[in-house]
Amino acid sequence: MISMKVAYISQHLSRITFVTSKHMPALTSISRKVFDLLHERPLLSLEIKSADNVIALLTAEKGNHIFLTPILREDLFPRAEGLVCELVDKTVTMQKVKKWDEVEIVAVRIQVKPVCKGRIKIIEKTALGEGAKVDVERALKCDIS
Repeated sequence: MISMKVAYISQHLSRITFVTSKHMPALTSISRKVFDLLHERPLLSLEIKSADNVIALLTAEKGNHIFLTPILREDLFPRAEGLVCELVDKTVTMQKVKKWDEVEIVAVRIQVKPVCKGRIKIIEKTALGEGAKVDVERALKCDIS
């Protein structure tokens, strides 16, 4: 669900339309290096292994928007900033990790296209291991360059 509001910036006398996207999956704790790289590249592949982020992505489909932020899930707050990205591709895989014992983990490889910056309006996180969903406010005409 998308809602819109219009704001006038007096110093520039221009009109900006803000769009609020509701119930968008939030991927938290993205490394600062990867987050900064998203601003520079038009398309980026990421491998997600965090349980909260994997669960948040399971229901997301290609073409949906997701919200990426370097902020920890526990530290999310309204007005926190991040990037709204389009989910271009998603692949769920099982990976074997061998340290002391052999363990299988679920990983999600995603390809994202940054759309614009946004900020959280409402956070919906229930319990640990259930992912987080957010309502994100973003300017309608914004570009990542």
